[in-house]
Amino acid sequence: MPINVHSNVKFLMPDGTTEVGIEDLENTIHTSDITDFDIQNPQDGMILRYDALNGVWRNLPLNLTITAMQDAIFSNLNDGDKLVWNSGMNRWTNSSYVPDALQGTYGGTAGIQAINWGGQVRPMNVDFWNGKAWAEVLVSADGVESAPWDNGWINSTTNKLQSFNLNASNGLAAYTSGTSSVLAVPEVTTNLLFTAKPSIDSGINTAAMLDLSHMTSANRQQFLDYFAGLIAGFEQADTFALTGGAGAFDTHMGFRNGSVQNDEWLIVDTLDGSSIGEPHWGYRSSGSSKGAKAAGSDISSTNVISIFATNY
Repeated sequence: MPINVHSNVKFLMPDGTTEVGIEDLENTIHTSDITDFDIQNPQDGMILRYDALNGVWRNLPLNLTITAMQDAIFSNLNDGDKLVWNSGMNRWTNSSYVPDALQGTYGGTAGIQAINWGGQVRPMNVDFWNGKAWAEVLVSADGVESAPWDNGWINSTTNKLQSFNLNASNGLAAYTSGTSSVLAVPEVTTNLLFTAKPSIDSGINTAAMLDLSHMTSANRQQFLDYFAGLIAGFEQADTFALTGGAGAFDTHMGFRNGSVQNDEWLIVDTLDGSSIGEPHWGYRSSGSSKGAKAAGSDISSTNVISIFATNY
């Protein structure tokens, strides 16, 4: 790969002191003669980029795929776009970036994306399952049995679920601050997905999850309305099997036997029949069967209870 140079250019030799003119180098110099170049398989149109970590110049294709960058997200690319740091998303975006509907993210990169949810664009943790995109609306690594009430997830007057620990952009703040966050805002959703995941900022764990797809439309709607903050706590009998799908285990979202319960928030209980036992998914803060569980194991920083929703 020859480099053409002007006739009066001088080159510093490896000894650090000797300078030679182009006439001494027979009018050309090769990158193989320079110690801070690492040229591999040169091809037409490649560019050189400096690798500061290793102290060398490397050849790269001109058409680099910037959409593969892990800390950037792009949409609606236009001529002249610039990279802009979006602190709410904690990512770089192009200056023409237009936040998309959740459906438009499918097939893209999982993680924090700007989603129009509840009438506002906000950063949300997005993941993909069963041919759809899902956005996280509740996450908790708080293993205290009374967490839903201590943290203020539950409105003590209305017994409705309410938003808790949101960041300045009205997304879940627990990824960087606190141990739990709830986003309960009006949004027309079609399904919920409950999962036990290995960290607070990870995505859907398909090895430990359940959803509402087996339910009647009326029972499903009650779940959807509750987690959107629209209705008070409720109970349903025979809502789930322990591993998902239809089964003989019940749901008690702060409500049982006609009365508000300030110690029971069980998406799925563990006893078949009128008794509830400890939660398999959820929280119970009283009695001998109290606990904080996600997929039957204690909620912690490595077994996080999470709820994702989809709106299409």
